Amino acid sequence: MGMTELRKGIHNPLAVVSTINAIRDFLGEQGNSIVMSTDMKLFQDVRQTARSARTSPMFDHEITQLEGKSFWLGLKNESGDYVAFQACRLDLVDTSLAEWAVGWMSGLYMKRDMLMVPSKLEPFPSSKAYRISGRVVYHGELWLEPSPLRGSGIASAFCFLGMVLAHLKWQPDAIWALVSNRMATSGHPIRFGYPTIERSFLNWAWSPDDVPGNEWLLLADFDDMERLTSEYAEVGPIVS
Repeated sequence: MGMTELRKGIHNPLAVVSTINAIRDFLGEQGNSIVMSTDMKLFQDVRQTARSARTSPMFDHEITQLEGKSFWLGLKNESGDYVAFQACRLDLVDTSLAEWAVGWMSGLYMKRDMLMVPSKLEPFPSSKAYRISGRVVYHGELWLEPSPLRGSGIASAFCFLGMVLAHLKWQPDAIWALVSNRMATSGHPIRFGYPTIERSFLNWAWSPDDVPGNEWLLLADFDDMERLTSEYAEVGPIVS
């Protein structure tokens, strides 16, 4: 009888749990509470209320199968109002992230009858995304109320919490996100926890208004997450 391949599992689960507790305590000290849910219809409603717009196609339960492969996090203030949220979804990539991403994203937008025309089909040959395949988590829909959260360390802690929970829940080969030029050059991705940032990962000759023509890749692979959670458990959040 042959043996199926076993996933290597989380090397230091105590560090992961300690990181989650540290972030929960940090956010709680600021008067916030965390909501975690797999109800993507509810997320659609929460986003519509907060931002007066639908979720992106990647998290639209009406056009893509999300059951059992997605979750969202919300942050509520003491009044019970949502002041931040984010979402994650798991996908299986059998080629490489670099080869797969353009078709995946443009296909989801086409399900909404929204045209996406890439100006190039793949990123530069040196992209780390060519080495990423298997179980990958897309991390998106990050939103924070303009004030007073920004500049307090809450944004960084909250974003990293989403990454850590995805790492714990699915033990993926990598977690990735897409950001605009402005976000990529602001310093936020580093504080959020992403050790790899690549410019011009996706380039669009034609895209909807809410999709930048040049999208940067944020990437953290399995080993990155193991290292980051171990470090976070020791030194805590980056608050400056």
